Amino acid sequence: MKVLLLAGGGSNEREVSLASGAAVYRSLVRLKHTVFAIDAATGKSLLTSDNKFVDLKTAEPGQLPVPSATDALSLAKTVGSPGFRDIDVVFVALHGGGGENGVCQCLLELAGKKSTGSGMTASAIAMDKAIAKKLMETEGIRTPAWCVYRLRTKQVDEGLTAEIASHFKLPIIIKPNDGGSTIGLTKVTAEDQLMDALKLARHESSDILVEQFIPGREMTVAVLNGQPLPVVEIKPSNDLYDYEAKYTTGKSVYEVPAKVDDAISKELQAAAVKVYTVIGATGLARVDFILTDSGESLCLEVNTVPGMTDLSLAPMAAKAAGIEYDELISMILESTLTR
Repeated sequence: MKVLLLAGGGSNEREVSLASGAAVYRSLVRLKHTVFAIDAATGKSLLTSDNKFVDLKTAEPGQLPVPSATDALSLAKTVGSPGFRDIDVVFVALHGGGGENGVCQCLLELAGKKSTGSGMTASAIAMDKAIAKKLMETEGIRTPAWCVYRLRTKQVDEGLTAEIASHFKLPIIIKPNDGGSTIGLTKVTAEDQLMDALKLARHESSDILVEQFIPGREMTVAVLNGQPLPVVEIKPSNDLYDYEAKYTTGKSVYEVPAKVDDAISKELQAAAVKVYTVIGATGLARVDFILTDSGESLCLEVNTVPGMTDLSLAPMAAKAAGIEYDELISMILESTLTR
């Protein structure tokens, strides 16, 4: 079939998206599909003259132009161009920003294109962590105590730090409400860290999420077409599973299936499916949890476009279930075409 692969984009997760895109592209080629790959931010091809996915490390000057505001309509123009009218499916390998918050999904729906992953509504809900948490709570799914602050200016005043200090017991997590890959995230252990943490998060978003830090084991459950995959435990070498721990080989250890009681594993999987269902997700998604020493699980967030790199968690979980990478890509494509 003819597949249009979208990667890159203009978010702060651009490099991660390009890495996901490269892995997906190689798989699609192995599966004998006809593949086009474009940068969602610029509308330009991500393939070299010999039909290889552009390498971030060896890209020539200008091959991966930095997105700008003028590129906002590039994707719409490209997807709607005559050369892509007979595309069978669009594979979305975008992370963060307009590629994951429903904007891209809305555009593709309007263009009449079938695309992988969740649709516009589920994508928008998942990206707004505060809304997703509210829905979780309606389903009885526990999540750490939290509050969202929607700032109208770029400045962070001391009144906000005082308010947070009065509402939460340290340590806490401060992060962008609509970000990913832990970019802009800080674990705050002392009040004098609050201002810098808020400024860092505000640099990424006008909506800031403050969440009670809960010590415990980091667990994640990928859900494929409504069915849970084996639980993965993440053991970062850093204090937090941050950007470096996620995307640097050797910085984290993963156990899959996670070494937990069967009852806890089933509980995590059931909760993940419930979150997946309540937000209206489709295709592949991933739900993250903290498991406390007492065996209580708390849901942190849901990701509707999980990473697809060699270090990514969803492909890792699929492999533990006996689903190799290429088969996973095929299953994602087939479920998209039959929805």
